[in-house]
Amino acid sequence: MKTKTKIKLGAAAIVGGAVAGLALNKALDSLVNENLGKSGIQNSKTSVMSKKNQDDVASSPEVILGQLFSVTAPQITVTVPNREGRHMNAILYRQENENSKYAIIVHGYRSQAKSVSYLARRYFENGYNVLVPYLRAHKGSDYDFCTMGWLERFDIIDWANYIDSIATDARVVLHGVSMGAATVMMCAGESLPPYIKCIIEDCGYTSVFDAYSYKIPKMMRIPAFPSVNVLRRAIMKRVGFDIKEASALKQVAKSRTPILFLHGSADSVVPVSMAYELYDAAGCEKDMMIFKNADHIMSPLLYPDKYWSKVFEFIGKY
Repeated sequence: MKTKTKIKLGAAAIVGGAVAGLALNKALDSLVNENLGKSGIQNSKTSVMSKKNQDDVASSPEVILGQLFSVTAPQITVTVPNREGRHMNAILYRQENENSKYAIIVHGYRSQAKSVSYLARRYFENGYNVLVPYLRAHKGSDYDFCTMGWLERFDIIDWANYIDSIATDARVVLHGVSMGAATVMMCAGESLPPYIKCIIEDCGYTSVFDAYSYKIPKMMRIPAFPSVNVLRRAIMKRVGFDIKEASALKQVAKSRTPILFLHGSADSVVPVSMAYELYDAAGCEKDMMIFKNADHIMSPLLYPDKYWSKVFEFIGKY
């Protein structure tokens, strides 16, 4: 082969590789935006739950009563700065007769504060003041990206500090569902203030990496490896956090705050095996309840009496 021909082919290969690399980077940026960016989270019609799971949630009497509560209960919108100096927003349902009992309810992925009003109602009716934050990049937040609970854990701790600043002898419960459950578990590995008395997690995942590894093959019909590793690097570059480091499993192992683990045995989004891993890893006082045949976030909707009896029994110890 002539030297000039070799040079031309080599140049073509370099150009072709560069074009392919640019196309891949563009595709990865798009994927990151769709999954973690504000516009992707707030505008996407794609859910991690099946159509049946979504329909079961929407038609639940608990959810319907929660929706009614969210429009009739006394409430205010609270805005405070977090440790980054950014504004955080939340709904605060405050009891008419002031008391020191507070529950912070943390919503799930591609959801919003009003979506967990079925949990807020139960706490409020049991005498708690209830604060429901808007998580990063979700409706009501001014953040551009979500970190699936990892950096949000600091926001939740800052909300607890806010409660301590407005209440005398505050006693705070953290209760999260799905991504919110992972968030409160990620809080557990930090040096929490003594007024955070206990944590309730419902169907949270072991880590962001594990969550993607489980769902990507199902949603995108591609293998988890090496797809999630490639996505991991793209997220580190674009959003600035490591989905492997974002581990609830490692955080609960460091916890000194009591945790109640709740999960449905038929969860199709976060497998129940993760609940057992988390429970076994937890280094704190702990308890667990698995709800038979309950799909993702369905445990309090299918078994409300059993669910809330367990929750308030656990909280009552602390």
